[in-house]
Parts: sequence; structure tokens; C-alpha cells
Amino acid sequence: MKQTILRGKILDLLKKVYPDGVDEITVISILYQYHRTEDIHSSLAYVVDKEYVEKKQQPHPFMQQEYVKWYKLKPKGVDLLEGNIDADPGILIQRG
Repeated sequence: MKQTILRGKILDLLKKVYPDGVDEITVISILYQYHRTEDIHSSLAYVVDKEYVEKKQQPHPFMQQEYVKWYKLKPKGVDLLEGNIDADPGILIQRG
């Protein structure tokens, strides 16, 4: 149940910056107080695999062989949050 709540929080966070995206470090820094880093990583992977979120990797601007991961909410994710498509049992959307 805790993972479903975290996935909903991730989608909600990304909706707040939509249509822009946010880097992985920012997502973790916002959610780490209440969730383990490993859980955040796995929840990010889940919403990407379900095609609610787009993930991009770009070379780090000054650290060789390092990458910056960016996450952006896709239109399907917006539709899920707004209730325009059927609910996903793996993601808890908190309304209101």
C-alpha cells in the first residue's frame, strides 16, 4: 500500500511542474523524508514502465561518465490524475 501512495505522490509532484520535468535528485530530495530512496527509485521505474512518465538521461554538465535523469509527466499521466482514464490499482491518487 505504501508504494501505491508514493507513486501517486510522484505523479502529483510532476503535475505541479508540468509541462516541464524535474531531475531525479530533486524528486528524491522532496520525498526522502517519508520514503526510502530505494522505494523512490522503484516507484519512478514503475510509473515510467506504465508509460505515465517519460525518463530522459543526459550527460552530466561537468562530471564525466555521469548522467542526469529527468522525469516528465506524459499526457497519459495527466489523464490518470484527472480521472479521464480508468484508475490504476498500482497507483493511489489522493483527491481533494
